[in-house]
Amino acid sequence: MNRSTVRSGVVAVAALLALFPATAMAATPTAAPATPAMATVATAHHHHMVHARGVVVTAYGHRLHIRSGAGTSYRTTGTLRSGHKVYLTCKKNGTTVHGNRVWYRLAGHHGRYVSAYYVRVPARANLPWC
Repeated sequence: MNRSTVRSGVVAVAALLALFPATAMAATPTAAPATPAMATVATAHHHHMVHARGVVVTAYGHRLHIRSGAGTSYRTTGTLRSGHKVYLTCKKNGTTVHGNRVWYRLAGHHGRYVSAYYVRVPARANLPWC
């Protein structure tokens, strides 16, 4: 399925929910997440769907920079140690780091990103594009 098809489907569902919110909510069954890797993380203002869990892998005791956007030119807002578990909501192309352009958006960090080069996720992880 291509992005355009998915985007069209999402727009259609959002339009229906806007028109019939009470009916849509009543008709939607409540179920547990499909896989143990998925969960909802509550932040101060939003709920973000976690699509994957990763582990930070850096060398020589270096820390991974958390950035305000998907690139090395964005402001550093924190750091993570190697071995730290992170919850991810989506991926996005940004500045290339050691040949890898993908950046992961962190759940519960107000839209902060880390370079995918330094995060290992399971091969079965289904992380959507932001």
